[in-house]
Amino acid sequence: MTGEERDRAAQKTPKQAADVERVGTLTRLTDGRQYSLGFGSLRVGRQKRADLVITDKTVSRHHADVCYEGGRYVLYDHSTNGTWINGTLVAVAQPLRNGDTIKFGKVEFRFNLIEVPADEAAARAGELTAPKRISGSSTFIMKGGKGKRRTGRMVLRALLYVVLLLIVAAVVIYFLLPDVAASIISGLPPGLQEMLGAQP
Repeated sequence: MTGEERDRAAQKTPKQAADVERVGTLTRLTDGRQYSLGFGSLRVGRQKRADLVITDKTVSRHHADVCYEGGRYVLYDHSTNGTWINGTLVAVAQPLRNGDTIKFGKVEFRFNLIEVPADEAAARAGELTAPKRISGSSTFIMKGGKGKRRTGRMVLRALLYVVLLLIVAAVVIYFLLPDVAASIISGLPPGLQEMLGAQP
């Protein structure tokens, strides 16, 4: 190979590498159905609002999340029956490697990285859609969301803690500080005073 031919080959390689992106996929081992993980987050579970719905009794309603973080895919387990990667139980979070076998409850998938055109991969980033078939293949696309995984549950939990704290404070005041409780109750409307057993 001449020097000129080597230069031409070197110029083609970066261009060809830049034209493709590696996207994670999950392939269900029982039927070969394949799902693309996109570049956001994918919720796996039995509930209908999951991105990847698995209707199996061993799968939790919100079983796990697979998130694209810092150029790699990470699996977060939220289940009661467990998630295994290559036969090892996932404690909380585990980065995924090409060829990993993932078991959600008793349902097995294979994780792989596939090369897709860069412009197609960029168009998928951060979107969330229903599964759709890629033309000319048996592959289904499931695109990741933008990471709103636990916000609703955290807000609800915080509100429950506040309500519980208020109830405990009311009970403490009622029994330990009866004079303070009596003055607070006397300022309430008559209907509430009767409900609390106070004298009208």
